[in-house]
Amino acid sequence: MNRPPRSRRGPARGFTLIELLVVIAIIGVLIALLLPAVQSAREAARRAQCTNNMKQMALAAHNYVDSWQRLPSGLRWGWVPGSNTSVTSLHGPFPGFLPYIEQTALANAINYDVNMFMHQNITIHGTSVSTFACPSDPTATELSTHSSTAYPRMAHTSYAGNGGLWPSNTYSLPPTEGRPGGLVHSQYGRVRANSLGVFAVHSETTFAEIKDGLSNTIMFMEHANGILADRNPSETADWGWWTSGAYGDTQITAMYPINAHKKMPRYAPANAWADSHIMAASSFHPGGANFAMADGSVKFIKETIDTWQIDPATELPVGLTTQTNGSAFWATTYEVGDPAVFRSGVYQALATKNKGEVISADQF
Repeated sequence: MNRPPRSRRGPARGFTLIELLVVIAIIGVLIALLLPAVQSAREAARRAQCTNNMKQMALAAHNYVDSWQRLPSGLRWGWVPGSNTSVTSLHGPFPGFLPYIEQTALANAINYDVNMFMHQNITIHGTSVSTFACPSDPTATELSTHSSTAYPRMAHTSYAGNGGLWPSNTYSLPPTEGRPGGLVHSQYGRVRANSLGVFAVHSETTFAEIKDGLSNTIMFMEHANGILADRNPSETADWGWWTSGAYGDTQITAMYPINAHKKMPRYAPANAWADSHIMAASSFHPGGANFAMADGSVKFIKETIDTWQIDPATELPVGLTTQTNGSAFWATTYEVGDPAVFRSGVYQALATKNKGEVISADQF
């Protein structure tokens, strides 16, 4: 009986060099096609987390109002401990929100009897809070290191309170030993009247005062710390401190457009605290930034939103002027100098709490 013939195999045949190069080229093309999609998916996830952070902050603000009937001040001035002749800046609004974002232990560790940046609070201002950091912001969770013993470590934030259309600053201090009448700046009332945002120096905004409507008024803005990374490295460290209420830290304004660092030079008008890049809302999300409204909702507002024009000569909005009121830094106010050319924008309308502008949802 004959066996069936066994199949014979020829010599093994490998890839030629040309075939290998073609395969490598195809893989390279596929990676090039897929990489943007992967990066887009990752950014979408980061943006969603950023939105959730701002939602938690907005809810914390509402819970704070439920407890105290008003929002915390954007910044308060206080006496230097042990002195009745000097004043110093204290904390911003974010420390007050800690108990409402499950950070009660951190809140209880703050010594409010001294300046926020004194050594008694070194652990606090050097502690990074994840809710205050956008995952798209590369330096948000980094701690700054300074040669100064006063500020050895400072933690950053990617968010800030809405300080209105422009910075406003004056002080008011309670009576203390040696100063039974306290200390009130002569232009305190004038400056307070010029404060149009939800947060300002010594503000105590109630929801009833937000007459433009909670859904049409910005409460928190994105403020990416990492946009300063390509500038002097110290600037990344020196701005965006989450414990501080200073403008450029947890207060910014709508004076300059969203993502101003993409559109204009570093305008730095007199008495404005910081330049246009530091003072403006910003993010690493393509096309705009996240904003938490006073009603608790979070909206992504495009950087192309209608906004007023900036005059390169004055570095201020066209038609706007400043009044120093006898004190160049402490009592600067902003006023319309030329009504014929001055024009506000939708972005500015969203940043004011009681100017009476009419805004429709399709405008932003």
